[in-house]
Amino acid sequence: MVSRQATRKAPKTQTKRHRKKRELLSDNYWDVTHRPLQCLVFLLPLVLAYEIGMALLHGQTPIEEQPGLAARQLLQWFFSLFGVKGLYLPGIAVVVVLLIWQIVSDYPWRFSWHYLVGMAGESILLAMPLLLLNELIRRSSALSGVLVPGTSAFDNLLLSVGAGIYEELVFRLIIVTLLTVLLIDIGGLKQTPGIALTVILSSLMFAAHHYAPVGADGWSSSEFAFRAAAGAYLAAVFVVRGFGLAVGCHVFYDIIAFAMP
Repeated sequence: MVSRQATRKAPKTQTKRHRKKRELLSDNYWDVTHRPLQCLVFLLPLVLAYEIGMALLHGQTPIEEQPGLAARQLLQWFFSLFGVKGLYLPGIAVVVVLLIWQIVSDYPWRFSWHYLVGMAGESILLAMPLLLLNELIRRSSALSGVLVPGTSAFDNLLLSVGAGIYEELVFRLIIVTLLTVLLIDIGGLKQTPGIALTVILSSLMFAAHHYAPVGADGWSSSEFAFRAAAGAYLAAVFVVRGFGLAVGCHVFYDIIAFAMP
């Protein structure tokens, strides 16, 4: 004998909830530009330009002799802990992280081509405060420590792009996210002080990584102060406007700072 309870259909509350959430998603510029798939489409040309450019210029050069980025080397060191090595792993990591984020989220698998132009324009506008701060302290090379003496202009242009990608991946997407989980979700801090502390800690880490033992720059207190302030600003951009625009802001800042006399 089969009871009525057993013949009832399984509840579909989960499906309804997901459908309702999708229906509530807005397709306006502000919301779409936060989504991982939109960020991936926006950043993929930059990742390819850096990786292909470095391969063409230095594909035959030993890794230790190539002009490098401390943040990218940190990623390679992390992968080596698991016995995984490869010149292009950091670039692949950017794509994989954004794809996993897209898969585990409930965002639709669509993006907006015309919003990409807006993201490029907004990235330039977001870079303006950093350029102004740089000008105010009269240290035109402060954050653009990615520039390597003795390398070509094209090398330094590529390094400007790479710094924006990999420093934002490490110090904003990874470290800011981890600190937020540790301080707010696990530590129980309230949202506002937790985010403020996250921004401060991540910006200090960002500034410190340019110097030994991670980076190769000589110590300068004024450059450290500028980089910490820039790190705090970029962390704020990441929190408010998302990963894609934080990278875009950083890349355009580095390129403009490099191009300025």
